[in-house]
Parts: sequence; structure tokens; C-alpha cells
Amino acid sequence: MKSDAALDKQDWKILRAISHDARMPVSHIARQVGMSRETVKYRLKKLKSNGFIKYFLTFLDVAKIGYPVWGFMLISFKDLDAKSEDEFDKYIKRNPYVLFAYRALGEWDYGIEFFAKTPQQLYEIQLELKKQFSKIIKDIRTGSIIETVKINYVPQI
Repeated sequence: MKSDAALDKQDWKILRAISHDARMPVSHIARQVGMSRETVKYRLKKLKSNGFIKYFLTFLDVAKIGYPVWGFMLISFKDLDAKSEDEFDKYIKRNPYVLFAYRALGEWDYGIEFFAKTPQQLYEIQLELKKQFSKIIKDIRTGSIIETVKINYVPQI
């Protein structure tokens, strides 16, 4: 199980089953994929220990807890040195309104998704980031996410 080639059809069945509900009891997974509980338990343990499963996520509906505004920011940097990059990463990791952040290749160097109570709060969160890192930010594009169409953590390959 060290590479994609080592994942067999049964592993993929298990991964797809838990991608929809990672808290599903092993007995339910076993029934869904047509294997014994012991086999599923063993395979899950191997998938975790070999690093195929990094962690289990909770995908929170932030609107239900009072944060209905979901926005994004695409950033390209200028004059980015290791120290500035580290400071930026630390800021993003500490920011309680950041839902998801990633480095990218291409026109944009970084992508961030934020959540907020109001459009004004989203604007203020993004404005603060722009002000704090104006020396290294070359360009920014922002927008609001209005609907999640698809989330697929386990592709059908």
C-alpha cells in the first residue's frame, strides 16, 4: 500500500464509503462494500498507517453557526522571501476566519477561503490582510462563494 498502484478495488470501495461519512461504523462500511468487519478494520488500519488516509475531516456548515458569507482571495506575490512567506503563513494559520488556504502554481501564488457574518466583515478581514502584507502582494482577486456544487475527496479513478 505504498503507492496508488497498491490500492486495489476493495481499498477504493472503503475510501469512497468513508468519504461520505468518516464516522460510519465499521459494520456499516463492511455491509456497504461487501466485506467482513475484520477485513474492513484491517484495511482501514493499513490505509491509515501507510499514509493513504491523512486525517478525517468535519465539513461544517458555517452558515448554520452564524457565518453565512463565504469568500475567497487569490493572491500573487512580489519580492517574496523566505521570512515574508513564513510570516504570511503564520498569519493565515492564526486567522480564525480562514477556512482553507493553499499554495498554487500559475498566475496565482496563494488561495484563501474565508467565512464571515456579513459582507462588510469579509471586506474588513480581507482589507486587514492586504494592509499587513502590502509590501509582498502584487495582485489580488476576491469574490464570494454562493454555493458548493461538488466536493470530492476520493476521486472515481
